[in-house]
Amino acid sequence: MTSLSIENLSVTVGRKPVLKKVDATFHGGEFSAILGPNGAGKTTLLKAMMGILPYKGSVLSRGKDGQVLSLKSFSYLCQLNKFSSQLTAIEMVLLGLVHQLSWNITSEQEQKAETALKDLGLTHLAARQFSQLSGGQQQLVLLAQALVSEPEVLLLDEPTSALDLKHQVQVLDLARKHTRTNNTITIAVLHDLSLAARYCEYLLLLDDGVVQHSGKPDDVLDSEKLSRIYQVHVDVGCCSHGHTHVTPVRPLDTE
Repeated sequence: MTSLSIENLSVTVGRKPVLKKVDATFHGGEFSAILGPNGAGKTTLLKAMMGILPYKGSVLSRGKDGQVLSLKSFSYLCQLNKFSSQLTAIEMVLLGLVHQLSWNITSEQEQKAETALKDLGLTHLAARQFSQLSGGQQQLVLLAQALVSEPEVLLLDEPTSALDLKHQVQVLDLARKHTRTNNTITIAVLHDLSLAARYCEYLLLLDDGVVQHSGKPDDVLDSEKLSRIYQVHVDVGCCSHGHTHVTPVRPLDTE
């Protein structure tokens, strides 16, 4: 089975410890989320997995055949920043095949890019200049770029941050479908705990660079645990559709 194991992982930026002896295991076909307040080390953990930041400890990923995966098997969607690229939307998606691209783009590669855009309802934007798209449209194009190579490990840093409600659901539906269909290890940094409860099988809750809790959503999303970590009274319940909802009530210091 495809797996990604993190053991005793620590990251120091400057002189500041950002992650402290993190242990976690992620499995293929499983949609996982990294949760925690601002500054908890969520993005740093993704960057360490991706090899962007140096770290102490180990990150070991293995494919279905037990062989160690190279970073070519990873795809990383970073937080949305301001882009000034002159490339079109479909050209941005083709960059997701950078390990396979030559000077001549094949019809197969072009078809993959077109399909990735179609899956996100972006076919009409294919020829548009990427920098002229809205923030939400750019986020969707970058997700298509991350998916087009059919990665074995998919790392998503706040993939719904620039999206309206409809597109948040669309993106997470697609990510979950891709994860299950391709036996992908998908790990997303999410701030919306209700969406994490609805879409993810495994949650890793960080605070101050330390794993506070991990496991299934029902075990991690406990009102007492969340209130202590987020410093706000939290109500955890079940909505009429059967999904868990997490609602902040008031800061702890307003007793």
